[in-house]
Order: sequence, then structure tokens, then C-alpha cells
Amino acid sequence: MKRIKDLKSRAIGTLSISRDASIEDAVRELVEHDVSALVVYDGERLAGISDGIGGLKVADYMKRDLYTAQVDSNLDEVVERMVEGGFRHIPVLDGDRVVGMVTPIDILVHQKGGLEGEREELVRYIQGLY
Repeated sequence: MKRIKDLKSRAIGTLSISRDASIEDAVRELVEHDVSALVVYDGERLAGISDGIGGLKVADYMKRDLYTAQVDSNLDEVVERMVEGGFRHIPVLDGDRVVGMVTPIDILVHQKGGLEGEREELVRYIQGLY
């Protein structure tokens, strides 16, 4: 059975931001690190996900109703939940600690055998850089 930890995600070591940060700070982090979302913390606790769009503070906009996966979660079940729930970012936990974030790109790359060139092409397409 495939597990989340089997994905070759560039999101391991996922970037994070405080819930009190400004949207400008979040956007700067997203652009600087070429990622599509940040994990939002309230102190040490996972509080949500922000993609840096809208609002004045990250806490004003972050998604609070999260679906998370454990590193040993069944990949097929996570994919099914992503599709059913319309989730684009799934924080991956090892116990209570965030260790990464899974995106549809990570799953596509995994299913295609991890070919980096295809991943980069998909990222450019999604970003409108084709």
C-alpha cells in the first residue's frame, strides 16, 4: 500500500508563517520560495493554511477547516479526500508536528515516477508561464 511518506514532495520542511503576519509577508514568502501555500501557526499549534490572497492579516484569511494526513496515511485515501473535499494543500503530520504539505503536483509527480521535468512543466503551466 502506498503511503504519504513515499511521495517525493518538495514541500518537506514546509514553510510556515504566524497567524498575526500580514498578507504582504505571506505573499513575499510565497514568491521568494516559489510555493503555493504556507502552514499557519498560532504559537506551536497548526492553525490553518494561507495562500496569501485577500485580507489584512493571515488569520483573517487562512483556511481553518483542514484535512490533515499522517506520514503513514494511505495515499489513495488521501487522494480521494483531496478530490471529494476540493483540497489543494494537505498538511502532513508526524504525530502533532507538521513535516510537509502534499499538493496535487506532488501526487502527479509520484504517479509519473517522479520525473522532475514533467513536474516543472506542470508547475509552469499552472503558474501561467508556458
